[in-house]
Amino acid sequence: MSINFESHTIDRRSFLKGAGVLGAAGLLSACGGSKPNSTPAASGAAQAPNTTGGEPISEYISFESANRELESWNMLYTQQASDANVITNLWDGLLSFDCYGKVAPAIASSWEHNEDSTVWTFHLRDDVDWVDVNGEVKTHLTSKDFLVGFEWVMNSYKNEANNTTMPNDNVVGAADYYAHTKELGDAAADLTYEDMLSFGVGVEAPDDYTLVFTCPNSCPYFDTVAAYNSFYPAAEDLINELGIEGFRACDNTTMWYCGPYIVEEYIQGNTKSYIPNPSYYGANDVSRFERFTVTMLSDMTIGYQLYQNRELDEIDLTESTLTTITNDPNNEYNSQLCEKRPKKFSYCFLFNYDRKNEDGSADENWNKAIANKAFRQCFYKNLELSPFYARYNKINPLKCENDFYTMKGLCYTSDGTDYTTLVANELGFGSEAYDGETMIRMRGENDAEALKKQAMDELSAIGVTFPVHCHYHILAGSTSALDNATVLKQCFKDSFGDDFIVLDIDTYVSSVMKEIVAPQQQSFVHMGWGADFGDPVNFLAQVVLHDDNAYYSCNLTNIAAVAENPADYQKDVVAAYEQFTDLVNEGKQIVDDNDARYAAFAKAEALFLEEDLICPTVYDVSWCLTHANEYSKINAMYGPCNYKAVNWETSAEAYTTVQYEQFAKAFDLASQG
Repeated sequence: MSINFESHTIDRRSFLKGAGVLGAAGLLSACGGSKPNSTPAASGAAQAPNTTGGEPISEYISFESANRELESWNMLYTQQASDANVITNLWDGLLSFDCYGKVAPAIASSWEHNEDSTVWTFHLRDDVDWVDVNGEVKTHLTSKDFLVGFEWVMNSYKNEANNTTMPNDNVVGAADYYAHTKELGDAAADLTYEDMLSFGVGVEAPDDYTLVFTCPNSCPYFDTVAAYNSFYPAAEDLINELGIEGFRACDNTTMWYCGPYIVEEYIQGNTKSYIPNPSYYGANDVSRFERFTVTMLSDMTIGYQLYQNRELDEIDLTESTLTTITNDPNNEYNSQLCEKRPKKFSYCFLFNYDRKNEDGSADENWNKAIANKAFRQCFYKNLELSPFYARYNKINPLKCENDFYTMKGLCYTSDGTDYTTLVANELGFGSEAYDGETMIRMRGENDAEALKKQAMDELSAIGVTFPVHCHYHILAGSTSALDNATVLKQCFKDSFGDDFIVLDIDTYVSSVMKEIVAPQQQSFVHMGWGADFGDPVNFLAQVVLHDDNAYYSCNLTNIAAVAENPADYQKDVVAAYEQFTDLVNEGKQIVDDNDARYAAFAKAEALFLEEDLICPTVYDVSWCLTHANEYSKINAMYGPCNYKAVNWETSAEAYTTVQYEQFAKAFDLASQG
């Protein structure tokens, strides 16, 4: 039986009207910054209506933290959200998402699958073009471009990226083709998409506007997989023009675009501005800004000043800025404080099991300590993070508590139970809920001193000296990063004392990945993973052993390398990883019963957390001042599309706390319906 999987959409105007929102009131535009414009731009950028009575903004200025500057313009290559957040405005894939997180058409106008969800067919639009940085049409986009892009991703010589997990797991023959290209080495440079097809990879293009994928097993969530950037198109003519190295390293001036915007200006570390793609296929279907600008901020306090001057149209608020506003009952922004939805990332401390000193020698003191279970458990069970949460959300800090590796809201059982609830049940705190007072994982019986003593006794016996120094790196010159790190350092001191674990704050100049992670100088990195598709394996597969595509294990924790030849003191932690990997692989074999599959993965994740192989930290639930209705933006739990600046409702007058509360209630009601 064929089922069409076009998105079920809910009219935004209807749900906002149902909320009974009032006309916007608050900050009026004075001078500088964005100017409202009620008429569509001559470029063809239609504007989203404002359902609250405010005047929409035509030129919008957003922001990004300076430590999140993009490192790659190639959507096929990157796995960094900081890259995807930019490129999503420039490239489109097969599918996108709507403001409810429902899969929505993009280059594919419709799609269906066979009865057992092993064969998925996508019907492409026939009006999509590639354009250059000047907006000039270079060539027409067809199904062949998706074959070219897929071969590029699956060719280890061309891609050199750890973004092949989803194709490997979900497309027939993809993993074998990837292994084949690794065996060929340099010779793989000559392979084409036709060679990939001849090899037997489960993708085909019966005509110019049809694309078919075959999965090795039933995959009812494949539409969420196909929305990921590993499945994006690539123009063969551009690759031939730039060459392999040139295409891999393309920048804003050399790449071709097929998305809603093109790059008007890029000043590294400063600003990025986009203007509408004049040949965008969706020009009549979505609203765009006449200009969308992202300003890079090294200090959110400066961002607040820019917002006050209308040089920004939105800003996330730091703890100090929130304090300044809320402590003054006459502050004009008190009525405009808006609590945002949780971002889709689950943040964790990713421990480095093979830390190196600056001279390249092994930091055996740290490596021995982090290999000890009791030592790691002190992070999960004894590290009190409430003051750190307040850096994200001063008003409701414990809303930021994260007790899981997998993000909440990723998937649900047949009776509507969130997957993370299954994990909580396995860990023994499934009945606990947010109370605004105490971290959930720190409730009940927990003898912090006994666990600390156990760790110190066991580690002293193998030569570890105390305190153990934990090296944490932040961007040099970033005041907000330093403030966050200083609070975190105090959390370590308050939780562990001065004699056990001490947090050392170190710096990097521009790229933590290149300067710190690559030479393995971190004790841990604080990083978030966002879901790529609707199944727990896309989180769990990043931390298993014996998989070259396990991004965290191979590139950040270095446990994959340690497992190849562990020291005696590392054998227990490797054994825990092996047990976890076995449980994940067992879960992966369950393809005909999602409830059983999720239950198996929950057991694996619970073991992962009981061993504290990483330490979950925070959900980002911040407060902001804004001229954009967040509930009108794309809100996908997975995929790279959330920063795509289309269909945003905006207002020249700032949104109010009351309006945002009403938006949230209306959104929840519409989502449930």
